[in-house]
Amino acid sequence: MRRILALGSILCTTSLLAGGTPPAAPPAASAPAFDHIFVIVEENMDERQVVGNPQAPFINDVLFKGNWRQTNYFGLNHGSLPDYLGLVSGSEHRQVIGDPPTDCTPAWGTRSPSCAITDPWPSNIADSIEGSGRTWRAYFQSMGWPCRWQSNDASYDVTHNPFVYFETVEGGASVSSERCQHHDVDISSDRSHALAADLRTEATTPNFVFIAPDNAHNMHDGNVGQADRYLQDLFTGSNASGANGREPVNIFGSPAWSAGRSIAYVVWDEDSGTFWNQVSAVAVGGWVNGPRGRDGAHFTHYSMLRTWEVAWNLPPIGPGDRAAAPMLGAFNLLTDGAAAGKTVRLPEAHPEVYARAEVNLPSPGTPLTLLSLGGVDGAAFRLFSDDAGRLAFENRSGDPPLFTRSDQLVGMGWHTVELHVWVRGATGTCEVVYDGRPVTALSQLQRCPTGSAPIQTYGIGDPTGRSGITQIKNLALATSPP
Repeated sequence: MRRILALGSILCTTSLLAGGTPPAAPPAASAPAFDHIFVIVEENMDERQVVGNPQAPFINDVLFKGNWRQTNYFGLNHGSLPDYLGLVSGSEHRQVIGDPPTDCTPAWGTRSPSCAITDPWPSNIADSIEGSGRTWRAYFQSMGWPCRWQSNDASYDVTHNPFVYFETVEGGASVSSERCQHHDVDISSDRSHALAADLRTEATTPNFVFIAPDNAHNMHDGNVGQADRYLQDLFTGSNASGANGREPVNIFGSPAWSAGRSIAYVVWDEDSGTFWNQVSAVAVGGWVNGPRGRDGAHFTHYSMLRTWEVAWNLPPIGPGDRAAAPMLGAFNLLTDGAAAGKTVRLPEAHPEVYARAEVNLPSPGTPLTLLSLGGVDGAAFRLFSDDAGRLAFENRSGDPPLFTRSDQLVGMGWHTVELHVWVRGATGTCEVVYDGRPVTALSQLQRCPTGSAPIQTYGIGDPTGRSGITQIKNLALATSPP
C-alpha cells in the first residue's frame, strides 16, 4: 500500500531576536493540535522480534517504511499493568499494584478496594481529554461487556484495559459508572459504540481512540502473523485476520482520517521479558515526516503520553510524563528557518497548513503581524494584533479583502498563537487559537472563503520591519500532503 506522506514541521526551539537568523532545525518544540489521535497497543515483543520479521509484512512494509519509527523506545516494567498505567497516567502506581508490580485486578465495590487507583480528577489521560472539551473512547477486542474489570479469560486481560483501574472512570462501585460503560467498550459487540459505527462520521469519532486487540491478535501469545493481519484490517478495512468481517473497521478510510488532522500510534507494551525492555513504536499518518523516518532519541511510554498532552496543550498528570520529553522528531522542518519579519517558501504547496508560535510583545496595543500563510505571492491569511491590542485576522484570498476583529486582548509576555487554514474554496477552514483557547470570532471552520490556491509560504512577525515582537520561539508548522 502506497501512502503519500507530508512534511510535518517544527523549528526554532531557541528564541529569535527580530531580524536574526535561526539555527538549523533542532528537535521539535511542539506538535500539531490533532483532531484525532488513534492509539493501538500490541504485546510482549522485543523490537528485534518485530522489525524485519517476515511474518509482519504490513507492520514493516507499510507502517514502518511509510511513516516515522522510534528506534530507541522502551517499556517501563514487566507485567502488562505497569506499562498500560504509565502510558495513560504518567505513573506505574506501584503503591497500588505492588513493588515489584503485579498484574492484579481491581476490587471495586469493597470498602478499601485493592489494586484500585483512587487519585482525584484528573488521574489519567481520559480525564484530561474530557476536561479540555474533547472526547475519548477505549475499544477492547473480545471484552464482551462494557467496562469489564471483574475477570480475565483466554482472549481478554483486564490488565490491558488501564481505564477500569481509575475510580474517576470506573466510579468506585461494583456496578460501573455510566461514564465508564459509554467510554470503555467492546470494539465490535457494543450496541451503542462499536468502533466501525463510530468511524462512520468525523463527528462521531472520538478525538482520542484507544484500541487494544485481544490476545489472539496482539502478539501476546506469540502469533505475530495474525496480529499483523489484524492491524492491516483495522487500518485498511480488510478481513485478512478473519476478525473484521461483519462491520469492518477502516481507520484509513474513515472521514476522521481523510478529512481531519489525525495521527495513529502503534506501540508495544513491553518486550519478551529482557532487562532492556526495548519495544517498537511508530507514528502513522500524513502529518509525520516520512517515508522511512526514524528517531533514535531515548523515549518511553511516559514520552508517548507527554506527546499527546503537548499536542492538546494538556498539563502533565503524573511524575513520569511531567519529567519526560515529548516525541516530536516526527514533526521536523527540513532546514531553511524563518526569522522575524521574513517570509519563507515551503518546498511544496499544500492545501492545509497549521502554524503555531510563542510570541513576546513588549507592550499592549502594539499593531503587529504575528503569523501569516499564503501562496507564492505572499501572505493571503494574516493573524495580527490591532492598534487596540486585540487579536485580528485578515483574509486576502478574495476581493475585497476581509478583516475580522475579536475582543481577545494580546497581553504582554509570552503567549501562544495558532493559525490553521484549509484551502477549500467557499467551504474552507480558517481557525485561530490563543493560549490554547479557540477565538471563535476569528474562526470559520467550514465557511471560510479561502480561494483555491494552495499555501506555499509562511511568515512570522512583521514584514515591514516595525519593531514590536522582541522574541519568537517554538514555531511549529505542520502541513497536509501536497
